[in-house]
Amino acid sequence: MDRVDQELIKALQGNLPFEENPYEAIGKKLGITEDEVIEILRSLKASNRLKRISGVLRHQKSGYTHNAMVVFRTDAAMAETIGMELSLSPLISHCYERMSYESWPYNIYAMLHSRKEFEIEAFVESFVKTYGIDDYEILYSVKELKKTSMVYFE
Repeated sequence: MDRVDQELIKALQGNLPFEENPYEAIGKKLGITEDEVIEILRSLKASNRLKRISGVLRHQKSGYTHNAMVVFRTDAAMAETIGMELSLSPLISHCYERMSYESWPYNIYAMLHSRKEFEIEAFVESFVKTYGIDDYEILYSVKELKKTSMVYFE
């Protein structure tokens, strides 16, 4: 990894420039073109030195003050269908399947965000009724503890 690769990764560790073409802005700071930035990123990705670039939404700062992880217990045959249906809701930022355990029987997890207090419960009640799910929990967020980007180069 050369100096330009490291400088590019450093530039991506924080917030992207809030501009129409953030890679162009980053390139200008590094003395390279937007196309060169994109090519370096493709090369880093192809060589498995870069996993992903993703946005972090600060839900509370965006007005989504009601947040909850909802967990459902479904049978294995329905897990993918349930997950796909959940992921269609605009209230849900992410949804995934995990192994269940005797002491924690839930296998489907979905993170819901809303601007209205009643909206999460209304959505969940309707969803479980539609899919015949009897076992679920709504775990409301109390406090956000960590939401930071990885730092590889200082």
